[in-house]
Amino acid sequence: MADIADYPLVTISIINLDGKEYLTDCLESIQKLDYPPDRIEIIIVDNGSKDGSVGFIKKKYPSIKIIQNRKNLGFARANNQAAEESSGEYIAFLNNDTKVDNKWLLELLKPIHGSREIAASGSKVLSSDGKYLDFVGGMINFEGKGFQIDYGKKAMEDNYNIQKYLPFVNGGAMMIRKEAFLETGGFDEDFFAYYEDVDLGWRLWVLGYKVIFAPGSIVYHHHHGTSKIFSEDKLRFLKERNSLYSVFKNYDDENLARVLSGTMASIFNRVFVDVDFDYKAYYDLSSPGDDNKTTEGLNISAEPLSSLAAARCFYDNLDSLVKKRRWIQDHRKRDDKAVFSYFKGQFLAVSPDPEYQKRQIDILQELGIYKLFAKSIQRKSLIISSEILSREMAGPAIRVWNFARVLSEHMDVTLAAPNKTDLPEQDFKIVSFSDDGQLREIIRKNDIILCGGMTFAKYQSIKDSGKYLIIDIYDPYNLATLAEYKDEPIKKQLEIFKSIYAIFNEQFYYGDFFICASERQRDFWLGMLAALNRVNPYSYKQDQTLRKMIDVVPFGLPDNKPVHTRDVLKGKVKGINQKDFIIIWGGGIYNWFDPITLIKAMNIVKKKRDDIKLFFMGVRHPNPEVRELDMADKTIELAKKLGLFDETVFFNFGWVDYDERQNYLLESDIGIITHPMHVETRYSFRTRILDYLWTGLPIISTRGDSLSDLVESKGLGLTVAEDSAEELADAIIKISGDKKYYDRCVSNVNKVSADYSWDKICKPLISFCSDPVSSALKERDTDEGDDVSAPSGKRSNLMKKFFYHLFHSGPGKTAKYISNYIKRK
Repeated sequence: MADIADYPLVTISIINLDGKEYLTDCLESIQKLDYPPDRIEIIIVDNGSKDGSVGFIKKKYPSIKIIQNRKNLGFARANNQAAEESSGEYIAFLNNDTKVDNKWLLELLKPIHGSREIAASGSKVLSSDGKYLDFVGGMINFEGKGFQIDYGKKAMEDNYNIQKYLPFVNGGAMMIRKEAFLETGGFDEDFFAYYEDVDLGWRLWVLGYKVIFAPGSIVYHHHHGTSKIFSEDKLRFLKERNSLYSVFKNYDDENLARVLSGTMASIFNRVFVDVDFDYKAYYDLSSPGDDNKTTEGLNISAEPLSSLAAARCFYDNLDSLVKKRRWIQDHRKRDDKAVFSYFKGQFLAVSPDPEYQKRQIDILQELGIYKLFAKSIQRKSLIISSEILSREMAGPAIRVWNFARVLSEHMDVTLAAPNKTDLPEQDFKIVSFSDDGQLREIIRKNDIILCGGMTFAKYQSIKDSGKYLIIDIYDPYNLATLAEYKDEPIKKQLEIFKSIYAIFNEQFYYGDFFICASERQRDFWLGMLAALNRVNPYSYKQDQTLRKMIDVVPFGLPDNKPVHTRDVLKGKVKGINQKDFIIIWGGGIYNWFDPITLIKAMNIVKKKRDDIKLFFMGVRHPNPEVRELDMADKTIELAKKLGLFDETVFFNFGWVDYDERQNYLLESDIGIITHPMHVETRYSFRTRILDYLWTGLPIISTRGDSLSDLVESKGLGLTVAEDSAEELADAIIKISGDKKYYDRCVSNVNKVSADYSWDKICKPLISFCSDPVSSALKERDTDEGDDVSAPSGKRSNLMKKFFYHLFHSGPGKTAKYISNYIKRK
């Protein structure tokens, strides 16, 4: 089983400067953490305290490691010192004027543990009494200034309760993977204090990492408890200078010039707000030789002077900044278009002065900065779900949900569902529709549409849209229906086949880009596309690999490792005990599967070992529109007949919540899937098997599909012949009884799972949406004649007749009709 139970070593870095009065609350709360004390290392960096802090720590907390600085080296340098001396795999940065909830550390760890891309997580920070919000999210404006969302709002009005990607998190209540922190340069020590967390978060995004808000991690903070040493003008100097540093380092080459000029203009704009000087009178040149005017009485206070000093400091350190900028740009993984979508508050004004704000708007408009940001987010994508979106999501809904989540990092995404959902707000918009008219209005506001084939067939508004169209054909339901309806009368089978055939032909006409689940599927679909003339000289000239027409986007895995949050099977389901070996069937029971052979195998297994149990995670599909299939009833009936029901075979007659599924999987020991060998099996992609990869479960599968090939080639478990209860029973006994073999399978599963994160598998989808190319089979007038691969607005009469005959008469008669038509011409 895979779990977080190994508890990685975490170093907690606390910076202290004359904060003795806060240390007891802070350190005592750490001692109460719901985390093994021997897996926590605490390093306190003292920046030259004069209040006896060091002696106090040594006496009361002798196990804490102390780094003593003779003077205040600043927040950034001190935390970097702690990181360099740390032993932990992760580093948690914590202000000394805080106290933490007992789940603070574990909740910070959950979203980044084992993740390859989410490098940093941040806590929800409340006031010291818990009554007000301190940090629940951040925004960055165009000039690199960080803003806290809803700061000071009453905690009872808090609705920030879901994990969410942010441009940065609070530097005094965050965790980061040590390797990523050191690799990306840590906190910029030239900052000294303030906005170093903004700069770090921004830099992490540019360099290909992600930053996430972990709302279950709670910190209580005495706001500015130990930062009162800075006067207002010094605070302003630090914020002005440090944001200027961030702008210069982090914008890409295309955008830096305009943004830097706007940033400098804003700095001078703020200076003018605070300087009362009648420059018009002093520089009145209408009276030459009048040199009696003086600047006596001109009083520039410390605060506007600090803005000028910040600009001067920027120029003085330009050589160093150029080197830092070059390193960041050389290692850039994301363009500004992707990063901008996380800023959110691009045009938040620093000064409340109305005249200042008017001048800011005017200059930014003229510099084209408004256009720059508007252009970066104008790409709008609509994903249409065929399934209801709820906490009990099946495969198609899980798929579009994760598409929306990943694509929303790169563009403005709307996810439309045929139901009103109670799911919480995300980085993408969730809307509902009930008919074609409502969907048409939603489509009008978007540029790219992604939907499945059946959804496409159902709504005329999609066909009429003229938008870039992505068709998801990961589910070969033209083959699945052959298996699903095989026991129906042949007349009904043929009616269904003809309707499905027509649907596929039509979507292959309209689609600009197709996504499927495996290379085997891609070959199958390419054959169909070729038969419909989509593979032609134009499409070949556009891309000889045809990857711009159809590419592989299988199902994916969450980027982070799963965390067990509550007991659901062992000791909870009557008949399943703590020491039982559990086999899990990770989805529904459908006609194209073969659970019957599995039940027979369990009957054989029971005679040898009564501690091996089988649990079916779902029986009834959560979508009421999905037709109930008789395979589930047959399976349950056989389990009862053999005396296995609620003895060694158990059924969940509902559906496991999507966010709960990891608990069932983490309490299991093997994931299993069985199916008959037919054409649907060969081209299928059993999506729930990926949950087995995610949770580190060895797999037993019937041979014949692409994922069973993966199990065999990568040593992820065992594969068996179809319809062989004896071989299946032997596989179960083998994998449950041979610990060395079992552990080797687990190791291989964990290696392979790295290739299936949603972010990785979605790369072809991201690539198309970033630079959409229309390749649909529509008529275009060119000097070279008709281009059968490129788009225009409407189909000609010839095309309409072509598809009418193709749908109703088949390819042969259609070709004859077209030939006769051309001869008549």
